[in-house]
Amino acid sequence: MTLSVLARLSPIQSTRLTPWLCRGMKQQATPRKGLKVLFFGTDEFSSSALTALSKGIYSENPGVAHIEVVCPPPRYKVRTNKEKTKLIWKARVSSRATNLGIRVHNTPEGGSIQDWEVPTVDLKAGYGANAQFDIGVVASFGAFLPQRIIDSFPQKMINLHPSLLPKYRGPTPIQTAILNSDTHTGVTVQEVHPKRYDAGNILAQVPFELKLGMHRLDLMTQLGHLGGELTVRVLQNLEYSRKHSIVQDETQATITHMFTSGDAKIRWETMTAMDVMRMHWAHFGHIAVWSFLRIKNKVLTVKMTDIELATSFDEPLEEDYLSFRPGSALRKRKHDYIEFPCIDGGRLHVRGFTVEGKQPRDGLQFAAGYIKKNKTPCMLTLSPDCKRPTPNFVYPESYKRPSHLAAVKINDVPLYHSKPKFVKKLKLLEEAEEVKSSEELDESKETEEPKEAEEPKEAEESKETEEPNETKELKESEELKETDESK
Repeated sequence: MTLSVLARLSPIQSTRLTPWLCRGMKQQATPRKGLKVLFFGTDEFSSSALTALSKGIYSENPGVAHIEVVCPPPRYKVRTNKEKTKLIWKARVSSRATNLGIRVHNTPEGGSIQDWEVPTVDLKAGYGANAQFDIGVVASFGAFLPQRIIDSFPQKMINLHPSLLPKYRGPTPIQTAILNSDTHTGVTVQEVHPKRYDAGNILAQVPFELKLGMHRLDLMTQLGHLGGELTVRVLQNLEYSRKHSIVQDETQATITHMFTSGDAKIRWETMTAMDVMRMHWAHFGHIAVWSFLRIKNKVLTVKMTDIELATSFDEPLEEDYLSFRPGSALRKRKHDYIEFPCIDGGRLHVRGFTVEGKQPRDGLQFAAGYIKKNKTPCMLTLSPDCKRPTPNFVYPESYKRPSHLAAVKINDVPLYHSKPKFVKKLKLLEEAEEVKSSEELDESKETEEPKEAEEPKEAEESKETEEPNETKELKESEELKETDESK
């Protein structure tokens, strides 16, 4: 039935036949210009990269014509004696692909893809039956791809990695960059190496500024979007990128490792407040930082989920907080956080707690259940013996306790400015500093005055030595005149 016949029908008949015709037109879609891409990914980084790749389909010079996704299957928990199952985990890239209307393929449930076959292009794309993908793009897939799968693509495979290779190869480059206090990171598009992770030739790189306070999820989304745009440009100029690729310098290569819950434990004897915050940012959304807490004869594992670094304008909950050992849980009425002093004099404000085996609690609930009046429990690095008293805090060698003045002022900004007691103390400390500085100035002046006094004495002596010389010259001239007259 053609469109001319459809025009002769009644409005009711035409509305009934229009969806049938549109369905047939969708199946006969014309293929787009560009490459047919099979995308491999799992987490937030790959999902944001997929979004940028899908936008590249509609650009003026599309490097991507069609895209489909491969990811691990969702995991379910089967309940005994019940038909219902509970979803435990699902790949983020799978949810993003369904929202974008992209077809999703799952790998085998065992996790091994040695016997897995590369799927064909969807028929609805308009490329015909058994159409093969042109290239494979990998972004944080989490599984090693054998040579057989790489060779199944005419244009081989490329990989999107969230670091400036050869630095930080491996599974955790973002976390390692945060923990190492790096100021810059970036993304790299490289060729997939058949034998080693992240060792292929570099096709393109883009640096990215790592600002203080960025956590793992923030960097995953931003670097993923940046890397997706870079991948689109590489696919637009694939031949040029491969001709000018760079071989990685193996001498500069560093390898990262997977982190476990043991890497998120707070070590109060050595870690400063900024060290704890960097660990919290690096594992944000994946592993919570934690420590031990002893309540009578019980040792609890406490996870801290919502942590902030106390700024210079936040008043401490205790005036003499420097006298408390690092890790002490300080509380105050009508405050929704617990304050923990650290070994460098810094302070942490924690608003979220999760005791092992219990439901998450905020600061007020945690204080009401585990902190009693006139008692300050302490977080511990090691689990003590419940039958013995808690050992004393051991400070590291060559440790200097921060002075009260150093804690009161940071970058010439007073920490406490509303409590009258601390304002008085601050004024007294400032006056003492002024007195010391004035005394030092007076001493320096006194040492300079004798030198100035010595200078005029030397000048007088030089004058006295000059005067006799002048008198001698006058006498000699007079004697010469007298001899002339006598002659």
